Amino acid sequence: MGAVVPLAFLIGVFVAATVASRRRAREFPAVATERLRLAARTTRRWRGAGLAAGIVVAVASAQFGALGRGLLLAAPLCALCVLAGVVLGELRVSAPEGPVRTAELQIRRVRTYLPRRLTTAVGVATALLVVVLALTTATGSADDLGRAGRSFARRCSAVLAGGTGPWPGSFYALPLAVVVLAGLLLAAFALHRVVQRPRQGEDPAADDGLRRQAAEAVTAACGLLVAVPLAGVSLVTAGALSNHVCPPTGSSVIVVALLLLVPVLALLAAWCIGILVAPAGSGRPAATPEAVPR
Repeated sequence: MGAVVPLAFLIGVFVAATVASRRRAREFPAVATERLRLAARTTRRWRGAGLAAGIVVAVASAQFGALGRGLLLAAPLCALCVLAGVVLGELRVSAPEGPVRTAELQIRRVRTYLPRRLTTAVGVATALLVVVLALTTATGSADDLGRAGRSFARRCSAVLAGGTGPWPGSFYALPLAVVVLAGLLLAAFALHRVVQRPRQGEDPAADDGLRRQAAEAVTAACGLLVAVPLAGVSLVTAGALSNHVCPPTGSSVIVVALLLLVPVLALLAAWCIGILVAPAGSGRPAATPEAVPR
């Protein structure tokens, strides 16, 4: 595992750089009005500030967390800061002022602006994280110092029993669940704000492009929120099952599945990092919001 983790990290960095360069090549077209340009600068600066703050918080968490909990929470805490930056950026965008204008009444929906493939991948990763944490919490035992959920103990027979750790039980799962839940709630609020904020300027296509950028950043932050800790939990779980004196029946299949999941999650995390470090849009027009019947 000492070789797998650095290798996965290097692969993630390489893929993130590749994704970022390609996204820069498809830079979002210049917005037409000064107000749209101001809105774009404001939201991007706050997203960048959130990412910068998140990196600092992640490094601090990895340095000072006890028994690996800080390292496990580093990426989710970074994602929380990114989401906070998105929310603050959107809150800084105010309604247009000036002469009275006419406007078409429209219904904007969150799903209109979400990137489909990334949203699906993040949703699957979130479901897997919930399932894995539920199973490891249910099967966790106290370690030799009485810390709940930090060991995997099992009685093999009347005369043979064994335990191994660390195990991602309640000692790790509960704080991680709190951070992930907070991040998902903040993401929901951020998406609501992205969709509901006042339209800027008279170019709906450019305005919808800015909303897509923000929704994509929120989705990428959620991907980082779940993918990195799920990879860590998968590695620790696989290691504990492999080292147990009498592993459960079928544990070898579980170990292989968890280890195969790690590079997939590394790619997902790299995809999300590429979006966060290169927030340029894809240049595709947004789907037209549904008009309200008159």
